Amino acid sequence: MPTSMSLSPSHTRALTPALGAAFARVALSHVTKEYPNKLEHVMNKRADVKTPSQLHPVFFGSFDWHSCVHTYWLLATLLRLFPEMREAAKIEELFGRQLTPAKIRAEVRYLGQPLSATFERPYGWAWLLMLWAELSRH
Repeated sequence: MPTSMSLSPSHTRALTPALGAAFARVALSHVTKEYPNKLEHVMNKRADVKTPSQLHPVFFGSFDWHSCVHTYWLLATLLRLFPEMREAAKIEELFGRQLTPAKIRAEVRYLGQPLSATFERPYGWAWLLMLWAELSRH
């Protein structure tokens, strides 16, 4: 049995512009699709009952919060790598519409609630930091 494993070139694939565009189309198809949705939300009173987009004005799509954050990271990465792809304009429009100061403040407020202290930790928070790092590269 070999002690190390190496992949030959035939086992690896490069992320091409065409493949990046295909990933972008898939991501764009669900990043703002509110339902179906799996919420992780603590409710203490009737007023706490809200839709995913009311709770999370940015990260409400892609079935759950962390997947939505991850999808924004994917789109930001693809936009940086392939700014000429046809989907770039749709990504930029999405970011302009969704990544606004007011919507980001609402996401931060949600994370700051006492009963949200462990919300999507550590996985979702790690992806949020990855998204921030990727957007900082633009």
